[in-house]
Amino acid sequence: MIQFKPIQQLNAVLKQEYYESTLSWALRVVFALNVPLIVIPFFVGFSNELVWMAFGGYMVSLIDYRGPHYKKILIQSMEGILIFLAALLGMNVATSVLACIFCMFVIGVFVALIRNWSTYGASIGVSTAFFYLFGIASPASFVNSLHYGYYVLAGAIWAIFLTIISFPFKPSNPLRRSVAKIWKTNTDFLDILILKYCVAKPVNGIKVIEKEIEIREAINQSMKLFSRRGTDSRLKAQHYDLMMDMRRATSLFSATLNSLNEELDFLTHSEFGKIKDAVLYKTLSAFAQASARLSIVMFTFRAEDLTLAKIRIKRCDIAIDLLMEAGEELELDEKGKLALSHLKETLRKSYSYLNETATLFEKKLHLKKSDYLENYRLTFNNFLLGLKARALSELVEEAFNFNSQHFTYALRVAIGLCIGVFIYKFFNIDHGHWISLTLLIVIQPYFGATRKKGLERIIGTVTGIVVGGLIMLLPLAHDVFVGMLIIVSFFVAYYLRNNYKVGVFFATVMMVILMQLSEQASWELIGWRVLSTLVGAVLAVFISYVFWPVWESERFPILMVKAVNQNKDYLQQVILFYKESEKDSWNKWRRIAEGCNNQVFASVQRMVQEPERVQKDMDISLAMSGVNIRIAREITSIALVMNDSVQQLSADELKNYFTLTEDIFDWIALHVSEPLVLKPAPDFSKVRKVTTSPVFAQTEPLKFIKIELEKIVFEMETMCALIRQQQISAETA
Repeated sequence: MIQFKPIQQLNAVLKQEYYESTLSWALRVVFALNVPLIVIPFFVGFSNELVWMAFGGYMVSLIDYRGPHYKKILIQSMEGILIFLAALLGMNVATSVLACIFCMFVIGVFVALIRNWSTYGASIGVSTAFFYLFGIASPASFVNSLHYGYYVLAGAIWAIFLTIISFPFKPSNPLRRSVAKIWKTNTDFLDILILKYCVAKPVNGIKVIEKEIEIREAINQSMKLFSRRGTDSRLKAQHYDLMMDMRRATSLFSATLNSLNEELDFLTHSEFGKIKDAVLYKTLSAFAQASARLSIVMFTFRAEDLTLAKIRIKRCDIAIDLLMEAGEELELDEKGKLALSHLKETLRKSYSYLNETATLFEKKLHLKKSDYLENYRLTFNNFLLGLKARALSELVEEAFNFNSQHFTYALRVAIGLCIGVFIYKFFNIDHGHWISLTLLIVIQPYFGATRKKGLERIIGTVTGIVVGGLIMLLPLAHDVFVGMLIIVSFFVAYYLRNNYKVGVFFATVMMVILMQLSEQASWELIGWRVLSTLVGAVLAVFISYVFWPVWESERFPILMVKAVNQNKDYLQQVILFYKESEKDSWNKWRRIAEGCNNQVFASVQRMVQEPERVQKDMDISLAMSGVNIRIAREITSIALVMNDSVQQLSADELKNYFTLTEDIFDWIALHVSEPLVLKPAPDFSKVRKVTTSPVFAQTEPLKFIKIELEKIVFEMETMCALIRQQQISAETA
């Protein structure tokens, strides 16, 4: 069977529409770098000062912040001040080796700490260190350093100006693009489910979890953009509120996919295999196509695309009916029939959220108020709110949210940078400041990530040097090299966000072309550049290994305990929701629980990249992570049933079940953090007895809830067995 690819045009549209933010970002980088280097020299001639201006604009424009427009401008302004001060400091201490090393230590601690701010923290840190290192490579008097510093500020102001004027040219608002990305990740998840259950191709369970994580990250990114406006707001943002409702429906659709995965995994009856390759394949394909179409609608904002999406959504309704008709012909036992029945209900819920999204979007299309004008007003309103004292204090608190791991990482980075500066100054290496700069870019809080990025940096740099060197040998006119610089600088920005190794390749080619344009290119200089990169990358790995390394085997128990406790809280909130009918209360706790589970899974993935001598019970850790993720899925399945149920389950059964499972959750959390503690194993017979209550046999939804409650108990037993294996391993170690 040919693998289903949900709407071939989706990936192309994604790159052209959703990643328009990447496209426009790359174009801003091109203008920020090349106007000072290429356009201005036509009027005033080329000078070294313009190189400082170009790099100032380039570094500020590279800020990878995808939130409100006003906040990006504030962040870029702050970076402009930092790089100005760093350049001045570097140029004024450049003649003293001791002063260079001391200031590098202070700056190293600072840039490593601000790396924890967010995804944009790394950009600020690298830019600050870059201009300090650029400064110590260009010693100057205080007066001359101010002269060059003003050009750095001019470049920063130029980049900020480009950011300001770029807003009106965005084809769609950030919030809509973020919802579109969620639909895209939903489509990818459906595609992997098709491979797993309908195509004769084995799918690693880790791949499924990775797709779930992508959905969660997309939802979290969307939620960070804006929060729902207050009811007393004078800004009548109807478009904005509709997008919030669409995001809620999209998130609930994602929840149904998690439940769908659990149910398909449970349908192991041999009879069900008769319809997997045909009917189920077509059903999941219909949902994947509908999801992809909604993603495209969010990008294009066109009525004709919405019409196509509605057609695809209608096919989902037909596909569900065909699946159920085929299921009726199967000879299933009572348990299999119940599972198939609930599969139908889950698909119906998914279908309802597809319909709800389409209806909301149609309403948005028919609003008379200008979406474009409203985005301007909303952004301006957010800009004013962001200048208030409380908002600024929250930004400061976020910036200085440090812990002991942050500080040890900062010391590790600072020591590595100082060693790099010492090597550069002591041996007087031409362009040796790239040693420390490479180290700063490569070194990560975790050893495995550092080793991976170091390898990518080396591969990208060496490949880029080879290609750039060959280009340098070509007998090309100056104007041709100028054109190549514009093109390559675009690819640098575009790929640094999407593929780091490729981005490094283009960055290296760009540096070679810059050398050629400034008539500094030589094989000797290129050789020193390669050597500096290699030394910096190797030094980063060495420093990460020697100085206060953070091994995942030490972090895993802490993260796992937090995830277990969040699953416990999630289950409690779902039960409270069913008893008290608090709208959407469970969805918030689902988000928190899944976020903690994602951190645990990421920890295990990093553990794989670490040296074998520090890996401890990695297979058990991976299994524990998978069990906890499945428990969260099963709680979500219960929540979705309860979300549509009007019949109240007896409070006694729910209370008794949670009380007993709460004790088991606590037992698991204790023994994960303290493997050598030997408390009596939990008694699962009591909690199983609760699920045998006649109450659960009253309706089909209650029968399904019973199955999910039993599956949670089974997963808890599995977790206890894994803990016992861990204890045996610890005892024999």
